[in-house]
Amino acid sequence: MVKRRRSRELKNNQVIDIEAARRERRERRKLAAAEKAEKEKERRRELSKRQVIKSKRRRIVYCLIFIVIGLIIGASAYNVIKLKMEEAEAQAKLDRLLEEKQALEDELALVDSEEYIEQQAREHLRMIMPGEILYVIKDKEEDENETEN
Repeated sequence: MVKRRRSRELKNNQVIDIEAARRERRERRKLAAAEKAEKEKERRRELSKRQVIKSKRRRIVYCLIFIVIGLIIGASAYNVIKLKMEEAEAQAKLDRLLEEKQALEDELALVDSEEYIEQQAREHLRMIMPGEILYVIKDKEEDENETEN
């Protein structure tokens, strides 16, 4: 289009002011460059808005992932601690039962002895050997209990 106009002007033998044409061309280029720069700024703003939204989404996703990983690690640590506590309780119970077993075995060994049988017969059944005399002494507490009843 520009060439056609020039060629028409040349055909019409009109005199062209070169300086004016240069100024006009420079102004058009400046306007075009300004429009292009404005469009680029607008595009960058839009891109920056998109990037901001994208960045926020990424941050949220990373935070959620971090929280989930933290919860998983925390739950695992809690379970490990709980199991160790249960193990300690079971070990304490085992020790207590072993002590009780040993005490019962010791008592069983005593039960078979004649001294133990004699002692139990004297204390609980108030039995005496032939030729012995049984003396019963009442305690103050027993006297009080009998008077109350």
